This record gives sequence, structure tokens and C-alpha cells, in this order.
Amino acid sequence: MNSNPTDFVKVEKDSDTTLIVRPSIRWTNLLRTWLKRGLFSILGFLAVYFSIILIGLVPTNIDFKESPVGIEIFITSTPIHADVILPIKNEYVDWQETFPQAHFKGDISAASHVMIGWGNKGFYLETPTWAELKLSTALRALFTFSPCCLHVIMSGQPEENTITRKIKISPQQYQQMVRIVKAQFQEDSAHRLMQIPGKNFHDYDSFYEAHGAYHCLNTCNSWVGYVMRQSGIKTPLITPLPKTVFLYLDQ
Repeated sequence: MNSNPTDFVKVEKDSDTTLIVRPSIRWTNLLRTWLKRGLFSILGFLAVYFSIILIGLVPTNIDFKESPVGIEIFITSTPIHADVILPIKNEYVDWQETFPQAHFKGDISAASHVMIGWGNKGFYLETPTWAELKLSTALRALFTFSPCCLHVIMSGQPEENTITRKIKISPQQYQQMVRIVKAQFQEDSAHRLMQIPGKNFHDYDSFYEAHGAYHCLNTCNSWVGYVMRQSGIKTPLITPLPKTVFLYLDQ
């Protein structure tokens, strides 16, 4: 530790003279040490995190090709959140049987698609708008293994744009996707979905208890990437960051 004469006070007792570090200097040096350690810890964490992200960009299902006469699904990934969008009904599944009218305030009979997303429960339920976002909620979501829920929205026909992509998959892949998505919902002893009562943003959405734990390497984008990978779609190995689920869709 570097020092200069002003760091010390001189104490004389009989014939002895003792130099004692000033208390304020001692605490300043201690604080400086902890700040340095904190900075190095943050930099180390970021280095490890982004190294994992880079390694995780390795593609899976590299032989995937869209099915020209397949089932049309959509993937959304905004700078904040990601969802899968599936047709409300076909010969393989009727999602209105899975998510009955009683779970929604509004009339869902005209819905053509269902949008399903997975995420941190506290973030979902406590933050209906960005103006209500709390720092404690964000930190808890990113840096702890926190509980999750699923958000279901009944919607009309999606449009392709910068945040929404269309993919045609085979009937077999679609049936696998349906199984994967349904398996994410918690069920009660009677095998009914566990709706979270009184929690919705508007008349056409509903929240449900979900399996899994949310953290900075397992985000809503990670969940969408997982659903895509398990359904045979070409996707990075891990996808915690926004838009990473789109990385190989044009290849």
C-alpha cells in the first residue's frame, strides 16, 4: 500500500514515538480495495457470460429445411421478449380446448392464433408497463433462479416484420412442438392447467404456472430457442439474448 507522511499521525509516549494510520485513510484504502475487487468480479462475470453466449451460437438441427406444404408458425423476438405464435386450430390440436373461454374476459371465438411466451413470474406479473419496472425485479430475474409463468394471448393473423418471422414446419415437427409447449405448463391433480387468477393485461390474455427457473442464461428467448430446437428447427445451441432465435432462419 503506497503512503505519504500525511497518512499518519505521530503519537509520543515517554521516549517512544509511534506512527498510526489515520482512521479515515484506513477506511478509504479498504473501500478502494473492495471497489477494485467488485470491478474485477463484474468484468470477470461479463467475460464468462459472453464467452458462453459465443460458444452457444453453434447451430443445431443444421439439416433443417422449411416444409413447403407444412404448418405455418411464427416466432417473435423483440429487444425485450420472445414468443411462439401457433394456429389456433388444425387437425392436430385445438388450443381453445387447452385454453378455454372461461380463462379470458373477452370473447376469444374469433382468434386465429395463440401467442405463448415463458418468463420470470415477478417480472411478468409486477410489470404491466415499463414505467412500473423496478430495479429489484430486474436484478432478481437476471441473477437468481426465480420462478416462472407462461403468458397466453389470443390473437389475429400475425404479420411478418422485423420482430416476427414465419416458418413452415412439417406435421411431425408441429406435433412435437405442441408436446413441448404443453409440457411447460404446470397441472393440478386433475390434470388441469394452473391458471393464475386475476392476472391479465387485457381481455384476451391469461397467465399460467410454468415449469423451470429464470436467470440470465435461461430467458424468454432461451425458452423460444428451446422449443424451436426440440422441434427440429435450426437454432443456436443457447439463445438467451434477443433476436438470437432468428440467427439461422434464412440459411
